[in-house]
Order: sequence, then structure tokens, then C-alpha cells
Amino acid sequence: MEQDTVNRCRSAQMSDVGCVRELNEDAISSAPGLWIVADGMGGHACGEVASDLAVKDIASVYAKTSSLPQAIQSAHHRVISAVHEGLGQSGMGTTVVAVESDNHKYKVAWVGDSRAYLWDSSSSQLTQVSEDHSLMVRLINAGLLTVDDAKTHPQRHMITQCLGSTEIEDVDVGVYENEWDANQQLILCSDGLSDELDDSDITEIMNSRKSIEEKTQQLVNTAKQAGGRDNVSVIIISSPIKKRLSFIERVRALFGG
Repeated sequence: MEQDTVNRCRSAQMSDVGCVRELNEDAISSAPGLWIVADGMGGHACGEVASDLAVKDIASVYAKTSSLPQAIQSAHHRVISAVHEGLGQSGMGTTVVAVESDNHKYKVAWVGDSRAYLWDSSSSQLTQVSEDHSLMVRLINAGLLTVDDAKTHPQRHMITQCLGSTEIEDVDVGVYENEWDANQQLILCSDGLSDELDDSDITEIMNSRKSIEEKTQQLVNTAKQAGGRDNVSVIIISSPIKKRLSFIERVRALFGG
């Protein structure tokens, strides 16, 4: 089927404090061609400062360099330097996942366990395209732990990379890139979503005929209904590639068939 392109992706976003935490340490950002979710860590060590600094620095550096990995690396050093400037406190850090997109291609970059999923409505398939920088992933990849065992492991929340860690000179920025196809959407989220909902829960919501705004709201609300033990942030980004309808499909759309 022939396809047309438009210059911009449609997107929807939401961030919620959840049902347990008193402070929202997540930060999100959407701009033409760039979307970011950062999940601050540290609680009283000012995780909200780290996530806010990261989102702003990534957007600023990306605007100058057009390199998402370079922008994320810059944000790592920015969070570290901020402590020496009296912003936040020692020990603060943040995970991040971000997407850049043009008319045909997209690139996902991340550090930590904030995630990116690809949803394909034509096949009703949900695929996690990021890989958590976590102890559980290391153990699973080494064959020392099963996926099911990792879900209940006492150290399942231990991450191996984050922006602001003084133990890491340069973070290992994960990267995934591909070409857009029609019927695709990217979902960015903090672990407040992925810890509460499994893939089947997300698939059920994404498989509905609701708008991306409604799906974003439902993902956050369902995570809260499941416990909402952490802040929950979600961004859904729709493919900029639009299907060109056949004559019959255009007639049906015109008359509501």
C-alpha cells in the first residue's frame, strides 16, 4: 500500500505522582522531533532535580548537535557537575529514555531502566526495543536467572547505569534505530509503568480503538490501579507515515462504514 509522510509525529504525554510517593521525581518533555522521559532517583537526595536537569540538558545539547547519544552523555556530566554547584545533593541520579524522529526514521536512546516499546497495530504486537541496564538483565543474559525468576528477585530494581553516577566516567548509552512504518507507535515510560503492568496489560490497552491521548491516560490510570507504588510517566508517539487509503476505504470513511 502506498504511503504518504507528514513532517511531524503526533504524541501524547502524562506524568503522575502515583499512589504512594509524595513527590514526582519523573520529568518528561516533548518537542518537534524529540521526546524524553527521565526517572529521578534519590528521594531526599533530590531525584527530581536530577531528572529536570537531564531533560533540559538533553534538549539543549540535542538542538546544537543533533546527536541524541551525545546529548545524553552531556546530561550525565551535567548532573554530576550540578552537585558541585550547589544544585541538588550528592547521590542524586536519573534514568532516561528518549526518541528522535524525522519523516522516515527514528532513534531510541536510553540509560537505566526507563523503557521504550514499539507497538504495531497491524499485527497487535508489542516489542520492547530498549534493554534495561540492570542486574537482572545481566543475570538473564548470562543464563543465571530466568525471566520469571527476575520478576520476584529481591534485587530486581538494581540498575547498573544512571545519569549522575560518580562511579561511571561515561555512561553506556543504549541505542536502537529503525525506519518508521505506518500503524506503529513508540511508548516511552518510567519504571512506574513497567513495574506495575506486564506486556499483556499494555497490549490490551494499545489494542483499543481509543486515541493516543486516551491510551496514555489509561496506561497511567491502570498502573495506579495496580498499586501505583512509583511515579508513572508515559509518552506515546505515533508514526509520521500515513497510509494512503484505497478508493473503497475512502468511501467507507466518508460514509462512516
